[in-house]
Formats: sequence, structure tokens, C-alpha cells
Amino acid sequence: MKIRVLVVDDFPLVREGLIASLEVDPDIEVIGEAADGQAGLELARELRPDVVLVDMRMPGLGGPPMLARLREELPETRVLVVTASEKAETLLEAVAAGAAGYLTKRVSGRELRHAVITVHGGGSVITPALARHLLREYSHVSRGEPMSIRPLLAQREQEVLRLLAQGCTDREIGGKLYISPRTVQNHLTRIREKTGMRRRSELARWAVEHAMT
Repeated sequence: MKIRVLVVDDFPLVREGLIASLEVDPDIEVIGEAADGQAGLELARELRPDVVLVDMRMPGLGGPPMLARLREELPETRVLVVTASEKAETLLEAVAAGAAGYLTKRVSGRELRHAVITVHGGGSVITPALARHLLREYSHVSRGEPMSIRPLLAQREQEVLRLLAQGCTDREIGGKLYISPRTVQNHLTRIREKTGMRRRSELARWAVEHAMT
């Protein structure tokens, strides 16, 4: 059986390069491609790929919230991040969101194909130059020190979402946090962009699932 792969990246030339590199291996089949996270998520729901290749920085539904949605909705699908970012923060963010692998766009076609095969088989792949960041992070945790990774939502956004999940209206949230309803709406707009959720009921459920209530 071929490994069925979905490629999600906002640059057409990058998608073409990734697809061409993957299709060299007869055991890998690219079943779809998308230019943004929302389209990628919809295709993943429809096609049920074995592996999704995704960039971390895309317009609309970006990498972290897309990874979180894939983990929740398609737990059997493995996600391999292929991105230009070599920052430790981005790597930790991806792993926390559910990525099975993280490669920079400096990798060769052979390395990319090997990574797809590895994550499909249940393994994990991290670009060697960045692996030390992950080891350092877990070293901190093992010593009881706080993780350095930043949460998906800022502190104020968490407060707004927590109150929304408790059933508060925008006006009530504003009253409790001493901000205007318009500011509450601005925070909710950013929360929707980060989580990929649109309805208040979806946001409330997301808050409960992420232990924010």
C-alpha cells in the first residue's frame, strides 16, 4: 500500500518542489495539495491522508491551529512540518500542537522522503540542528522547571475565552475585565484566527478541551 500524502503550503513553487521530490518514490502517492490551512483541513477531512506535510506560517488558518485541529479530528493522520523557520520556539510550538516531525526547507528530497516514511511508520523526525532545543526543553520539564514555549493564546485572550466558555456575553466579559465590548470582539477575532473555531459554541468546547475553564 502506498503512503498517501497531502501537501499544504502557501507558495505554489514550494508545493511543486515537495510533490516532485515525493513522487520519486513509487511507494508515496500525493493525493492532494492546498494553499492554506483551512483548505488543507477540509481536504484532509475528505481524503483522510496517511501523512500531511504542512508549513507553520500560512495565511488564514496557520500551522499551529491546523495541527491542533488535525490531531483532534484525524488522530490517525501523521503530520510532518516542513518550514523555513529554524527557531526553537517554532519547533516547540509544532511539537506541542501534535506534529510527528519537523524539517526545515534546507532538507534534500531524499531526507524528505525518508521522513515521510518514518512518521508514517510511527516514528518521529526532527532536523538534527534543531533537536537540541527539544532535548533542552524536556530537560527543563524533567527538573520541574516551566516550559519555555509560549501558549497559543495570550493571557488576555485566555481570560476572554474562559469567560465566554462560562456563558458570558461580550458586554459581560468586558465588564469583568474592564475593557470595552469592542475590545472583547477584537480579542475574539484573534482567538478565532488562532484556533480555527468560528462559532461561540465551538470556542467554548475548545476552551473545555484545553482545560481553560
